Amino acid sequence: MDRRLTTLACCILATLPAAGQTSGKEPPYRVVFYNVENLFDPRDDPATRDDDFTPEGTRHWTWTRYNKKLLNISRALLLAGGQTPPLLIGLAEVENRRVLLDLTRRTTLARADYGIVHADSPDPRGIDVALLYRREHFRPLAEAFLPVRLGKSEPSRDILYCKGILHETDTLHLFVCHFPSMVGGVRASEWKRVAAATILLRHLDSIRRENPRTALIVMGDLNGPPGTLAQRRLGAKPAAARHPSSNALYNTAYHYRRAATGSYRYRGKWQTLDHILVSGSLLNGNFPWQTPSRMSILADETLLDDDKTHYGQKPFPTYHGRRYAGGYSDHLPVHVELTPAPPS
Repeated sequence: MDRRLTTLACCILATLPAAGQTSGKEPPYRVVFYNVENLFDPRDDPATRDDDFTPEGTRHWTWTRYNKKLLNISRALLLAGGQTPPLLIGLAEVENRRVLLDLTRRTTLARADYGIVHADSPDPRGIDVALLYRREHFRPLAEAFLPVRLGKSEPSRDILYCKGILHETDTLHLFVCHFPSMVGGVRASEWKRVAAATILLRHLDSIRRENPRTALIVMGDLNGPPGTLAQRRLGAKPAAARHPSSNALYNTAYHYRRAATGSYRYRGKWQTLDHILVSGSLLNGNFPWQTPSRMSILADETLLDDDKTHYGQKPFPTYHGRRYAGGYSDHLPVHVELTPAPPS
């Protein structure tokens, strides 16, 4: 491990507030999703197109910049957890397991003792999805990585699946997604996201057939606002619907559909591309843990930057185009809380 990163980690652990104490914490627990915008290490991987993110590449990606990125992401995740490390964290745009180890072991997140679910996907740039979980409260039972096949020339990110036990008694099924991008136009590329949704739906249906009251959480960058064709393919309904059915899927981001804010800003317009979908059993009291019908977007001032082109504010990115900005990500974290269901 690079000596500079180890030194930085010591400084982080010594100077940041002790927000990551894991003993004695009671619910609610937060479930967070965060597209971290190109969390690459500076090493060149000959198997992927990561050349831009090397010291000699167009982004001049150095160990110093990488270390600052780790620090920024760890701070954002603690903010998203309400200054407590979240119970579950879904991540998009991570390069490999090494960056996840650095994030969870060499920043203040180390105090939370996170486990990692990750596998390299066939994305040509080498960006993957991952799941972090606090070992004290969550125990994985099974994991799988569902390939999204768009043709031989268009490999995409796998969909991560993890089945686990919360507090030794309650089974959760988790999916972390990063649907294909809108490059080429929203309409022209929507079939790719529908294809990803179809693969996801197949696995959701398999789980629901086995147990219609099972608890499902789908989180990810779906590359579209609430109500897209891909999300309709999943059968995702507004989570504020009355009398939610246990085996249906509900989008807790639906209230952002026409909102003046969102998790991502493009050409001066806010959009919500990042979503948390839950089964109705997590809304109607039929599972020991419940979530609210509305997810939250963390629009903390530290994660925002002035939009000098379109005015207003936007997420504080690592790069403005090719120019290094030293920020967090071009997305904002989103989260929901898991709380014990009230007595029936």
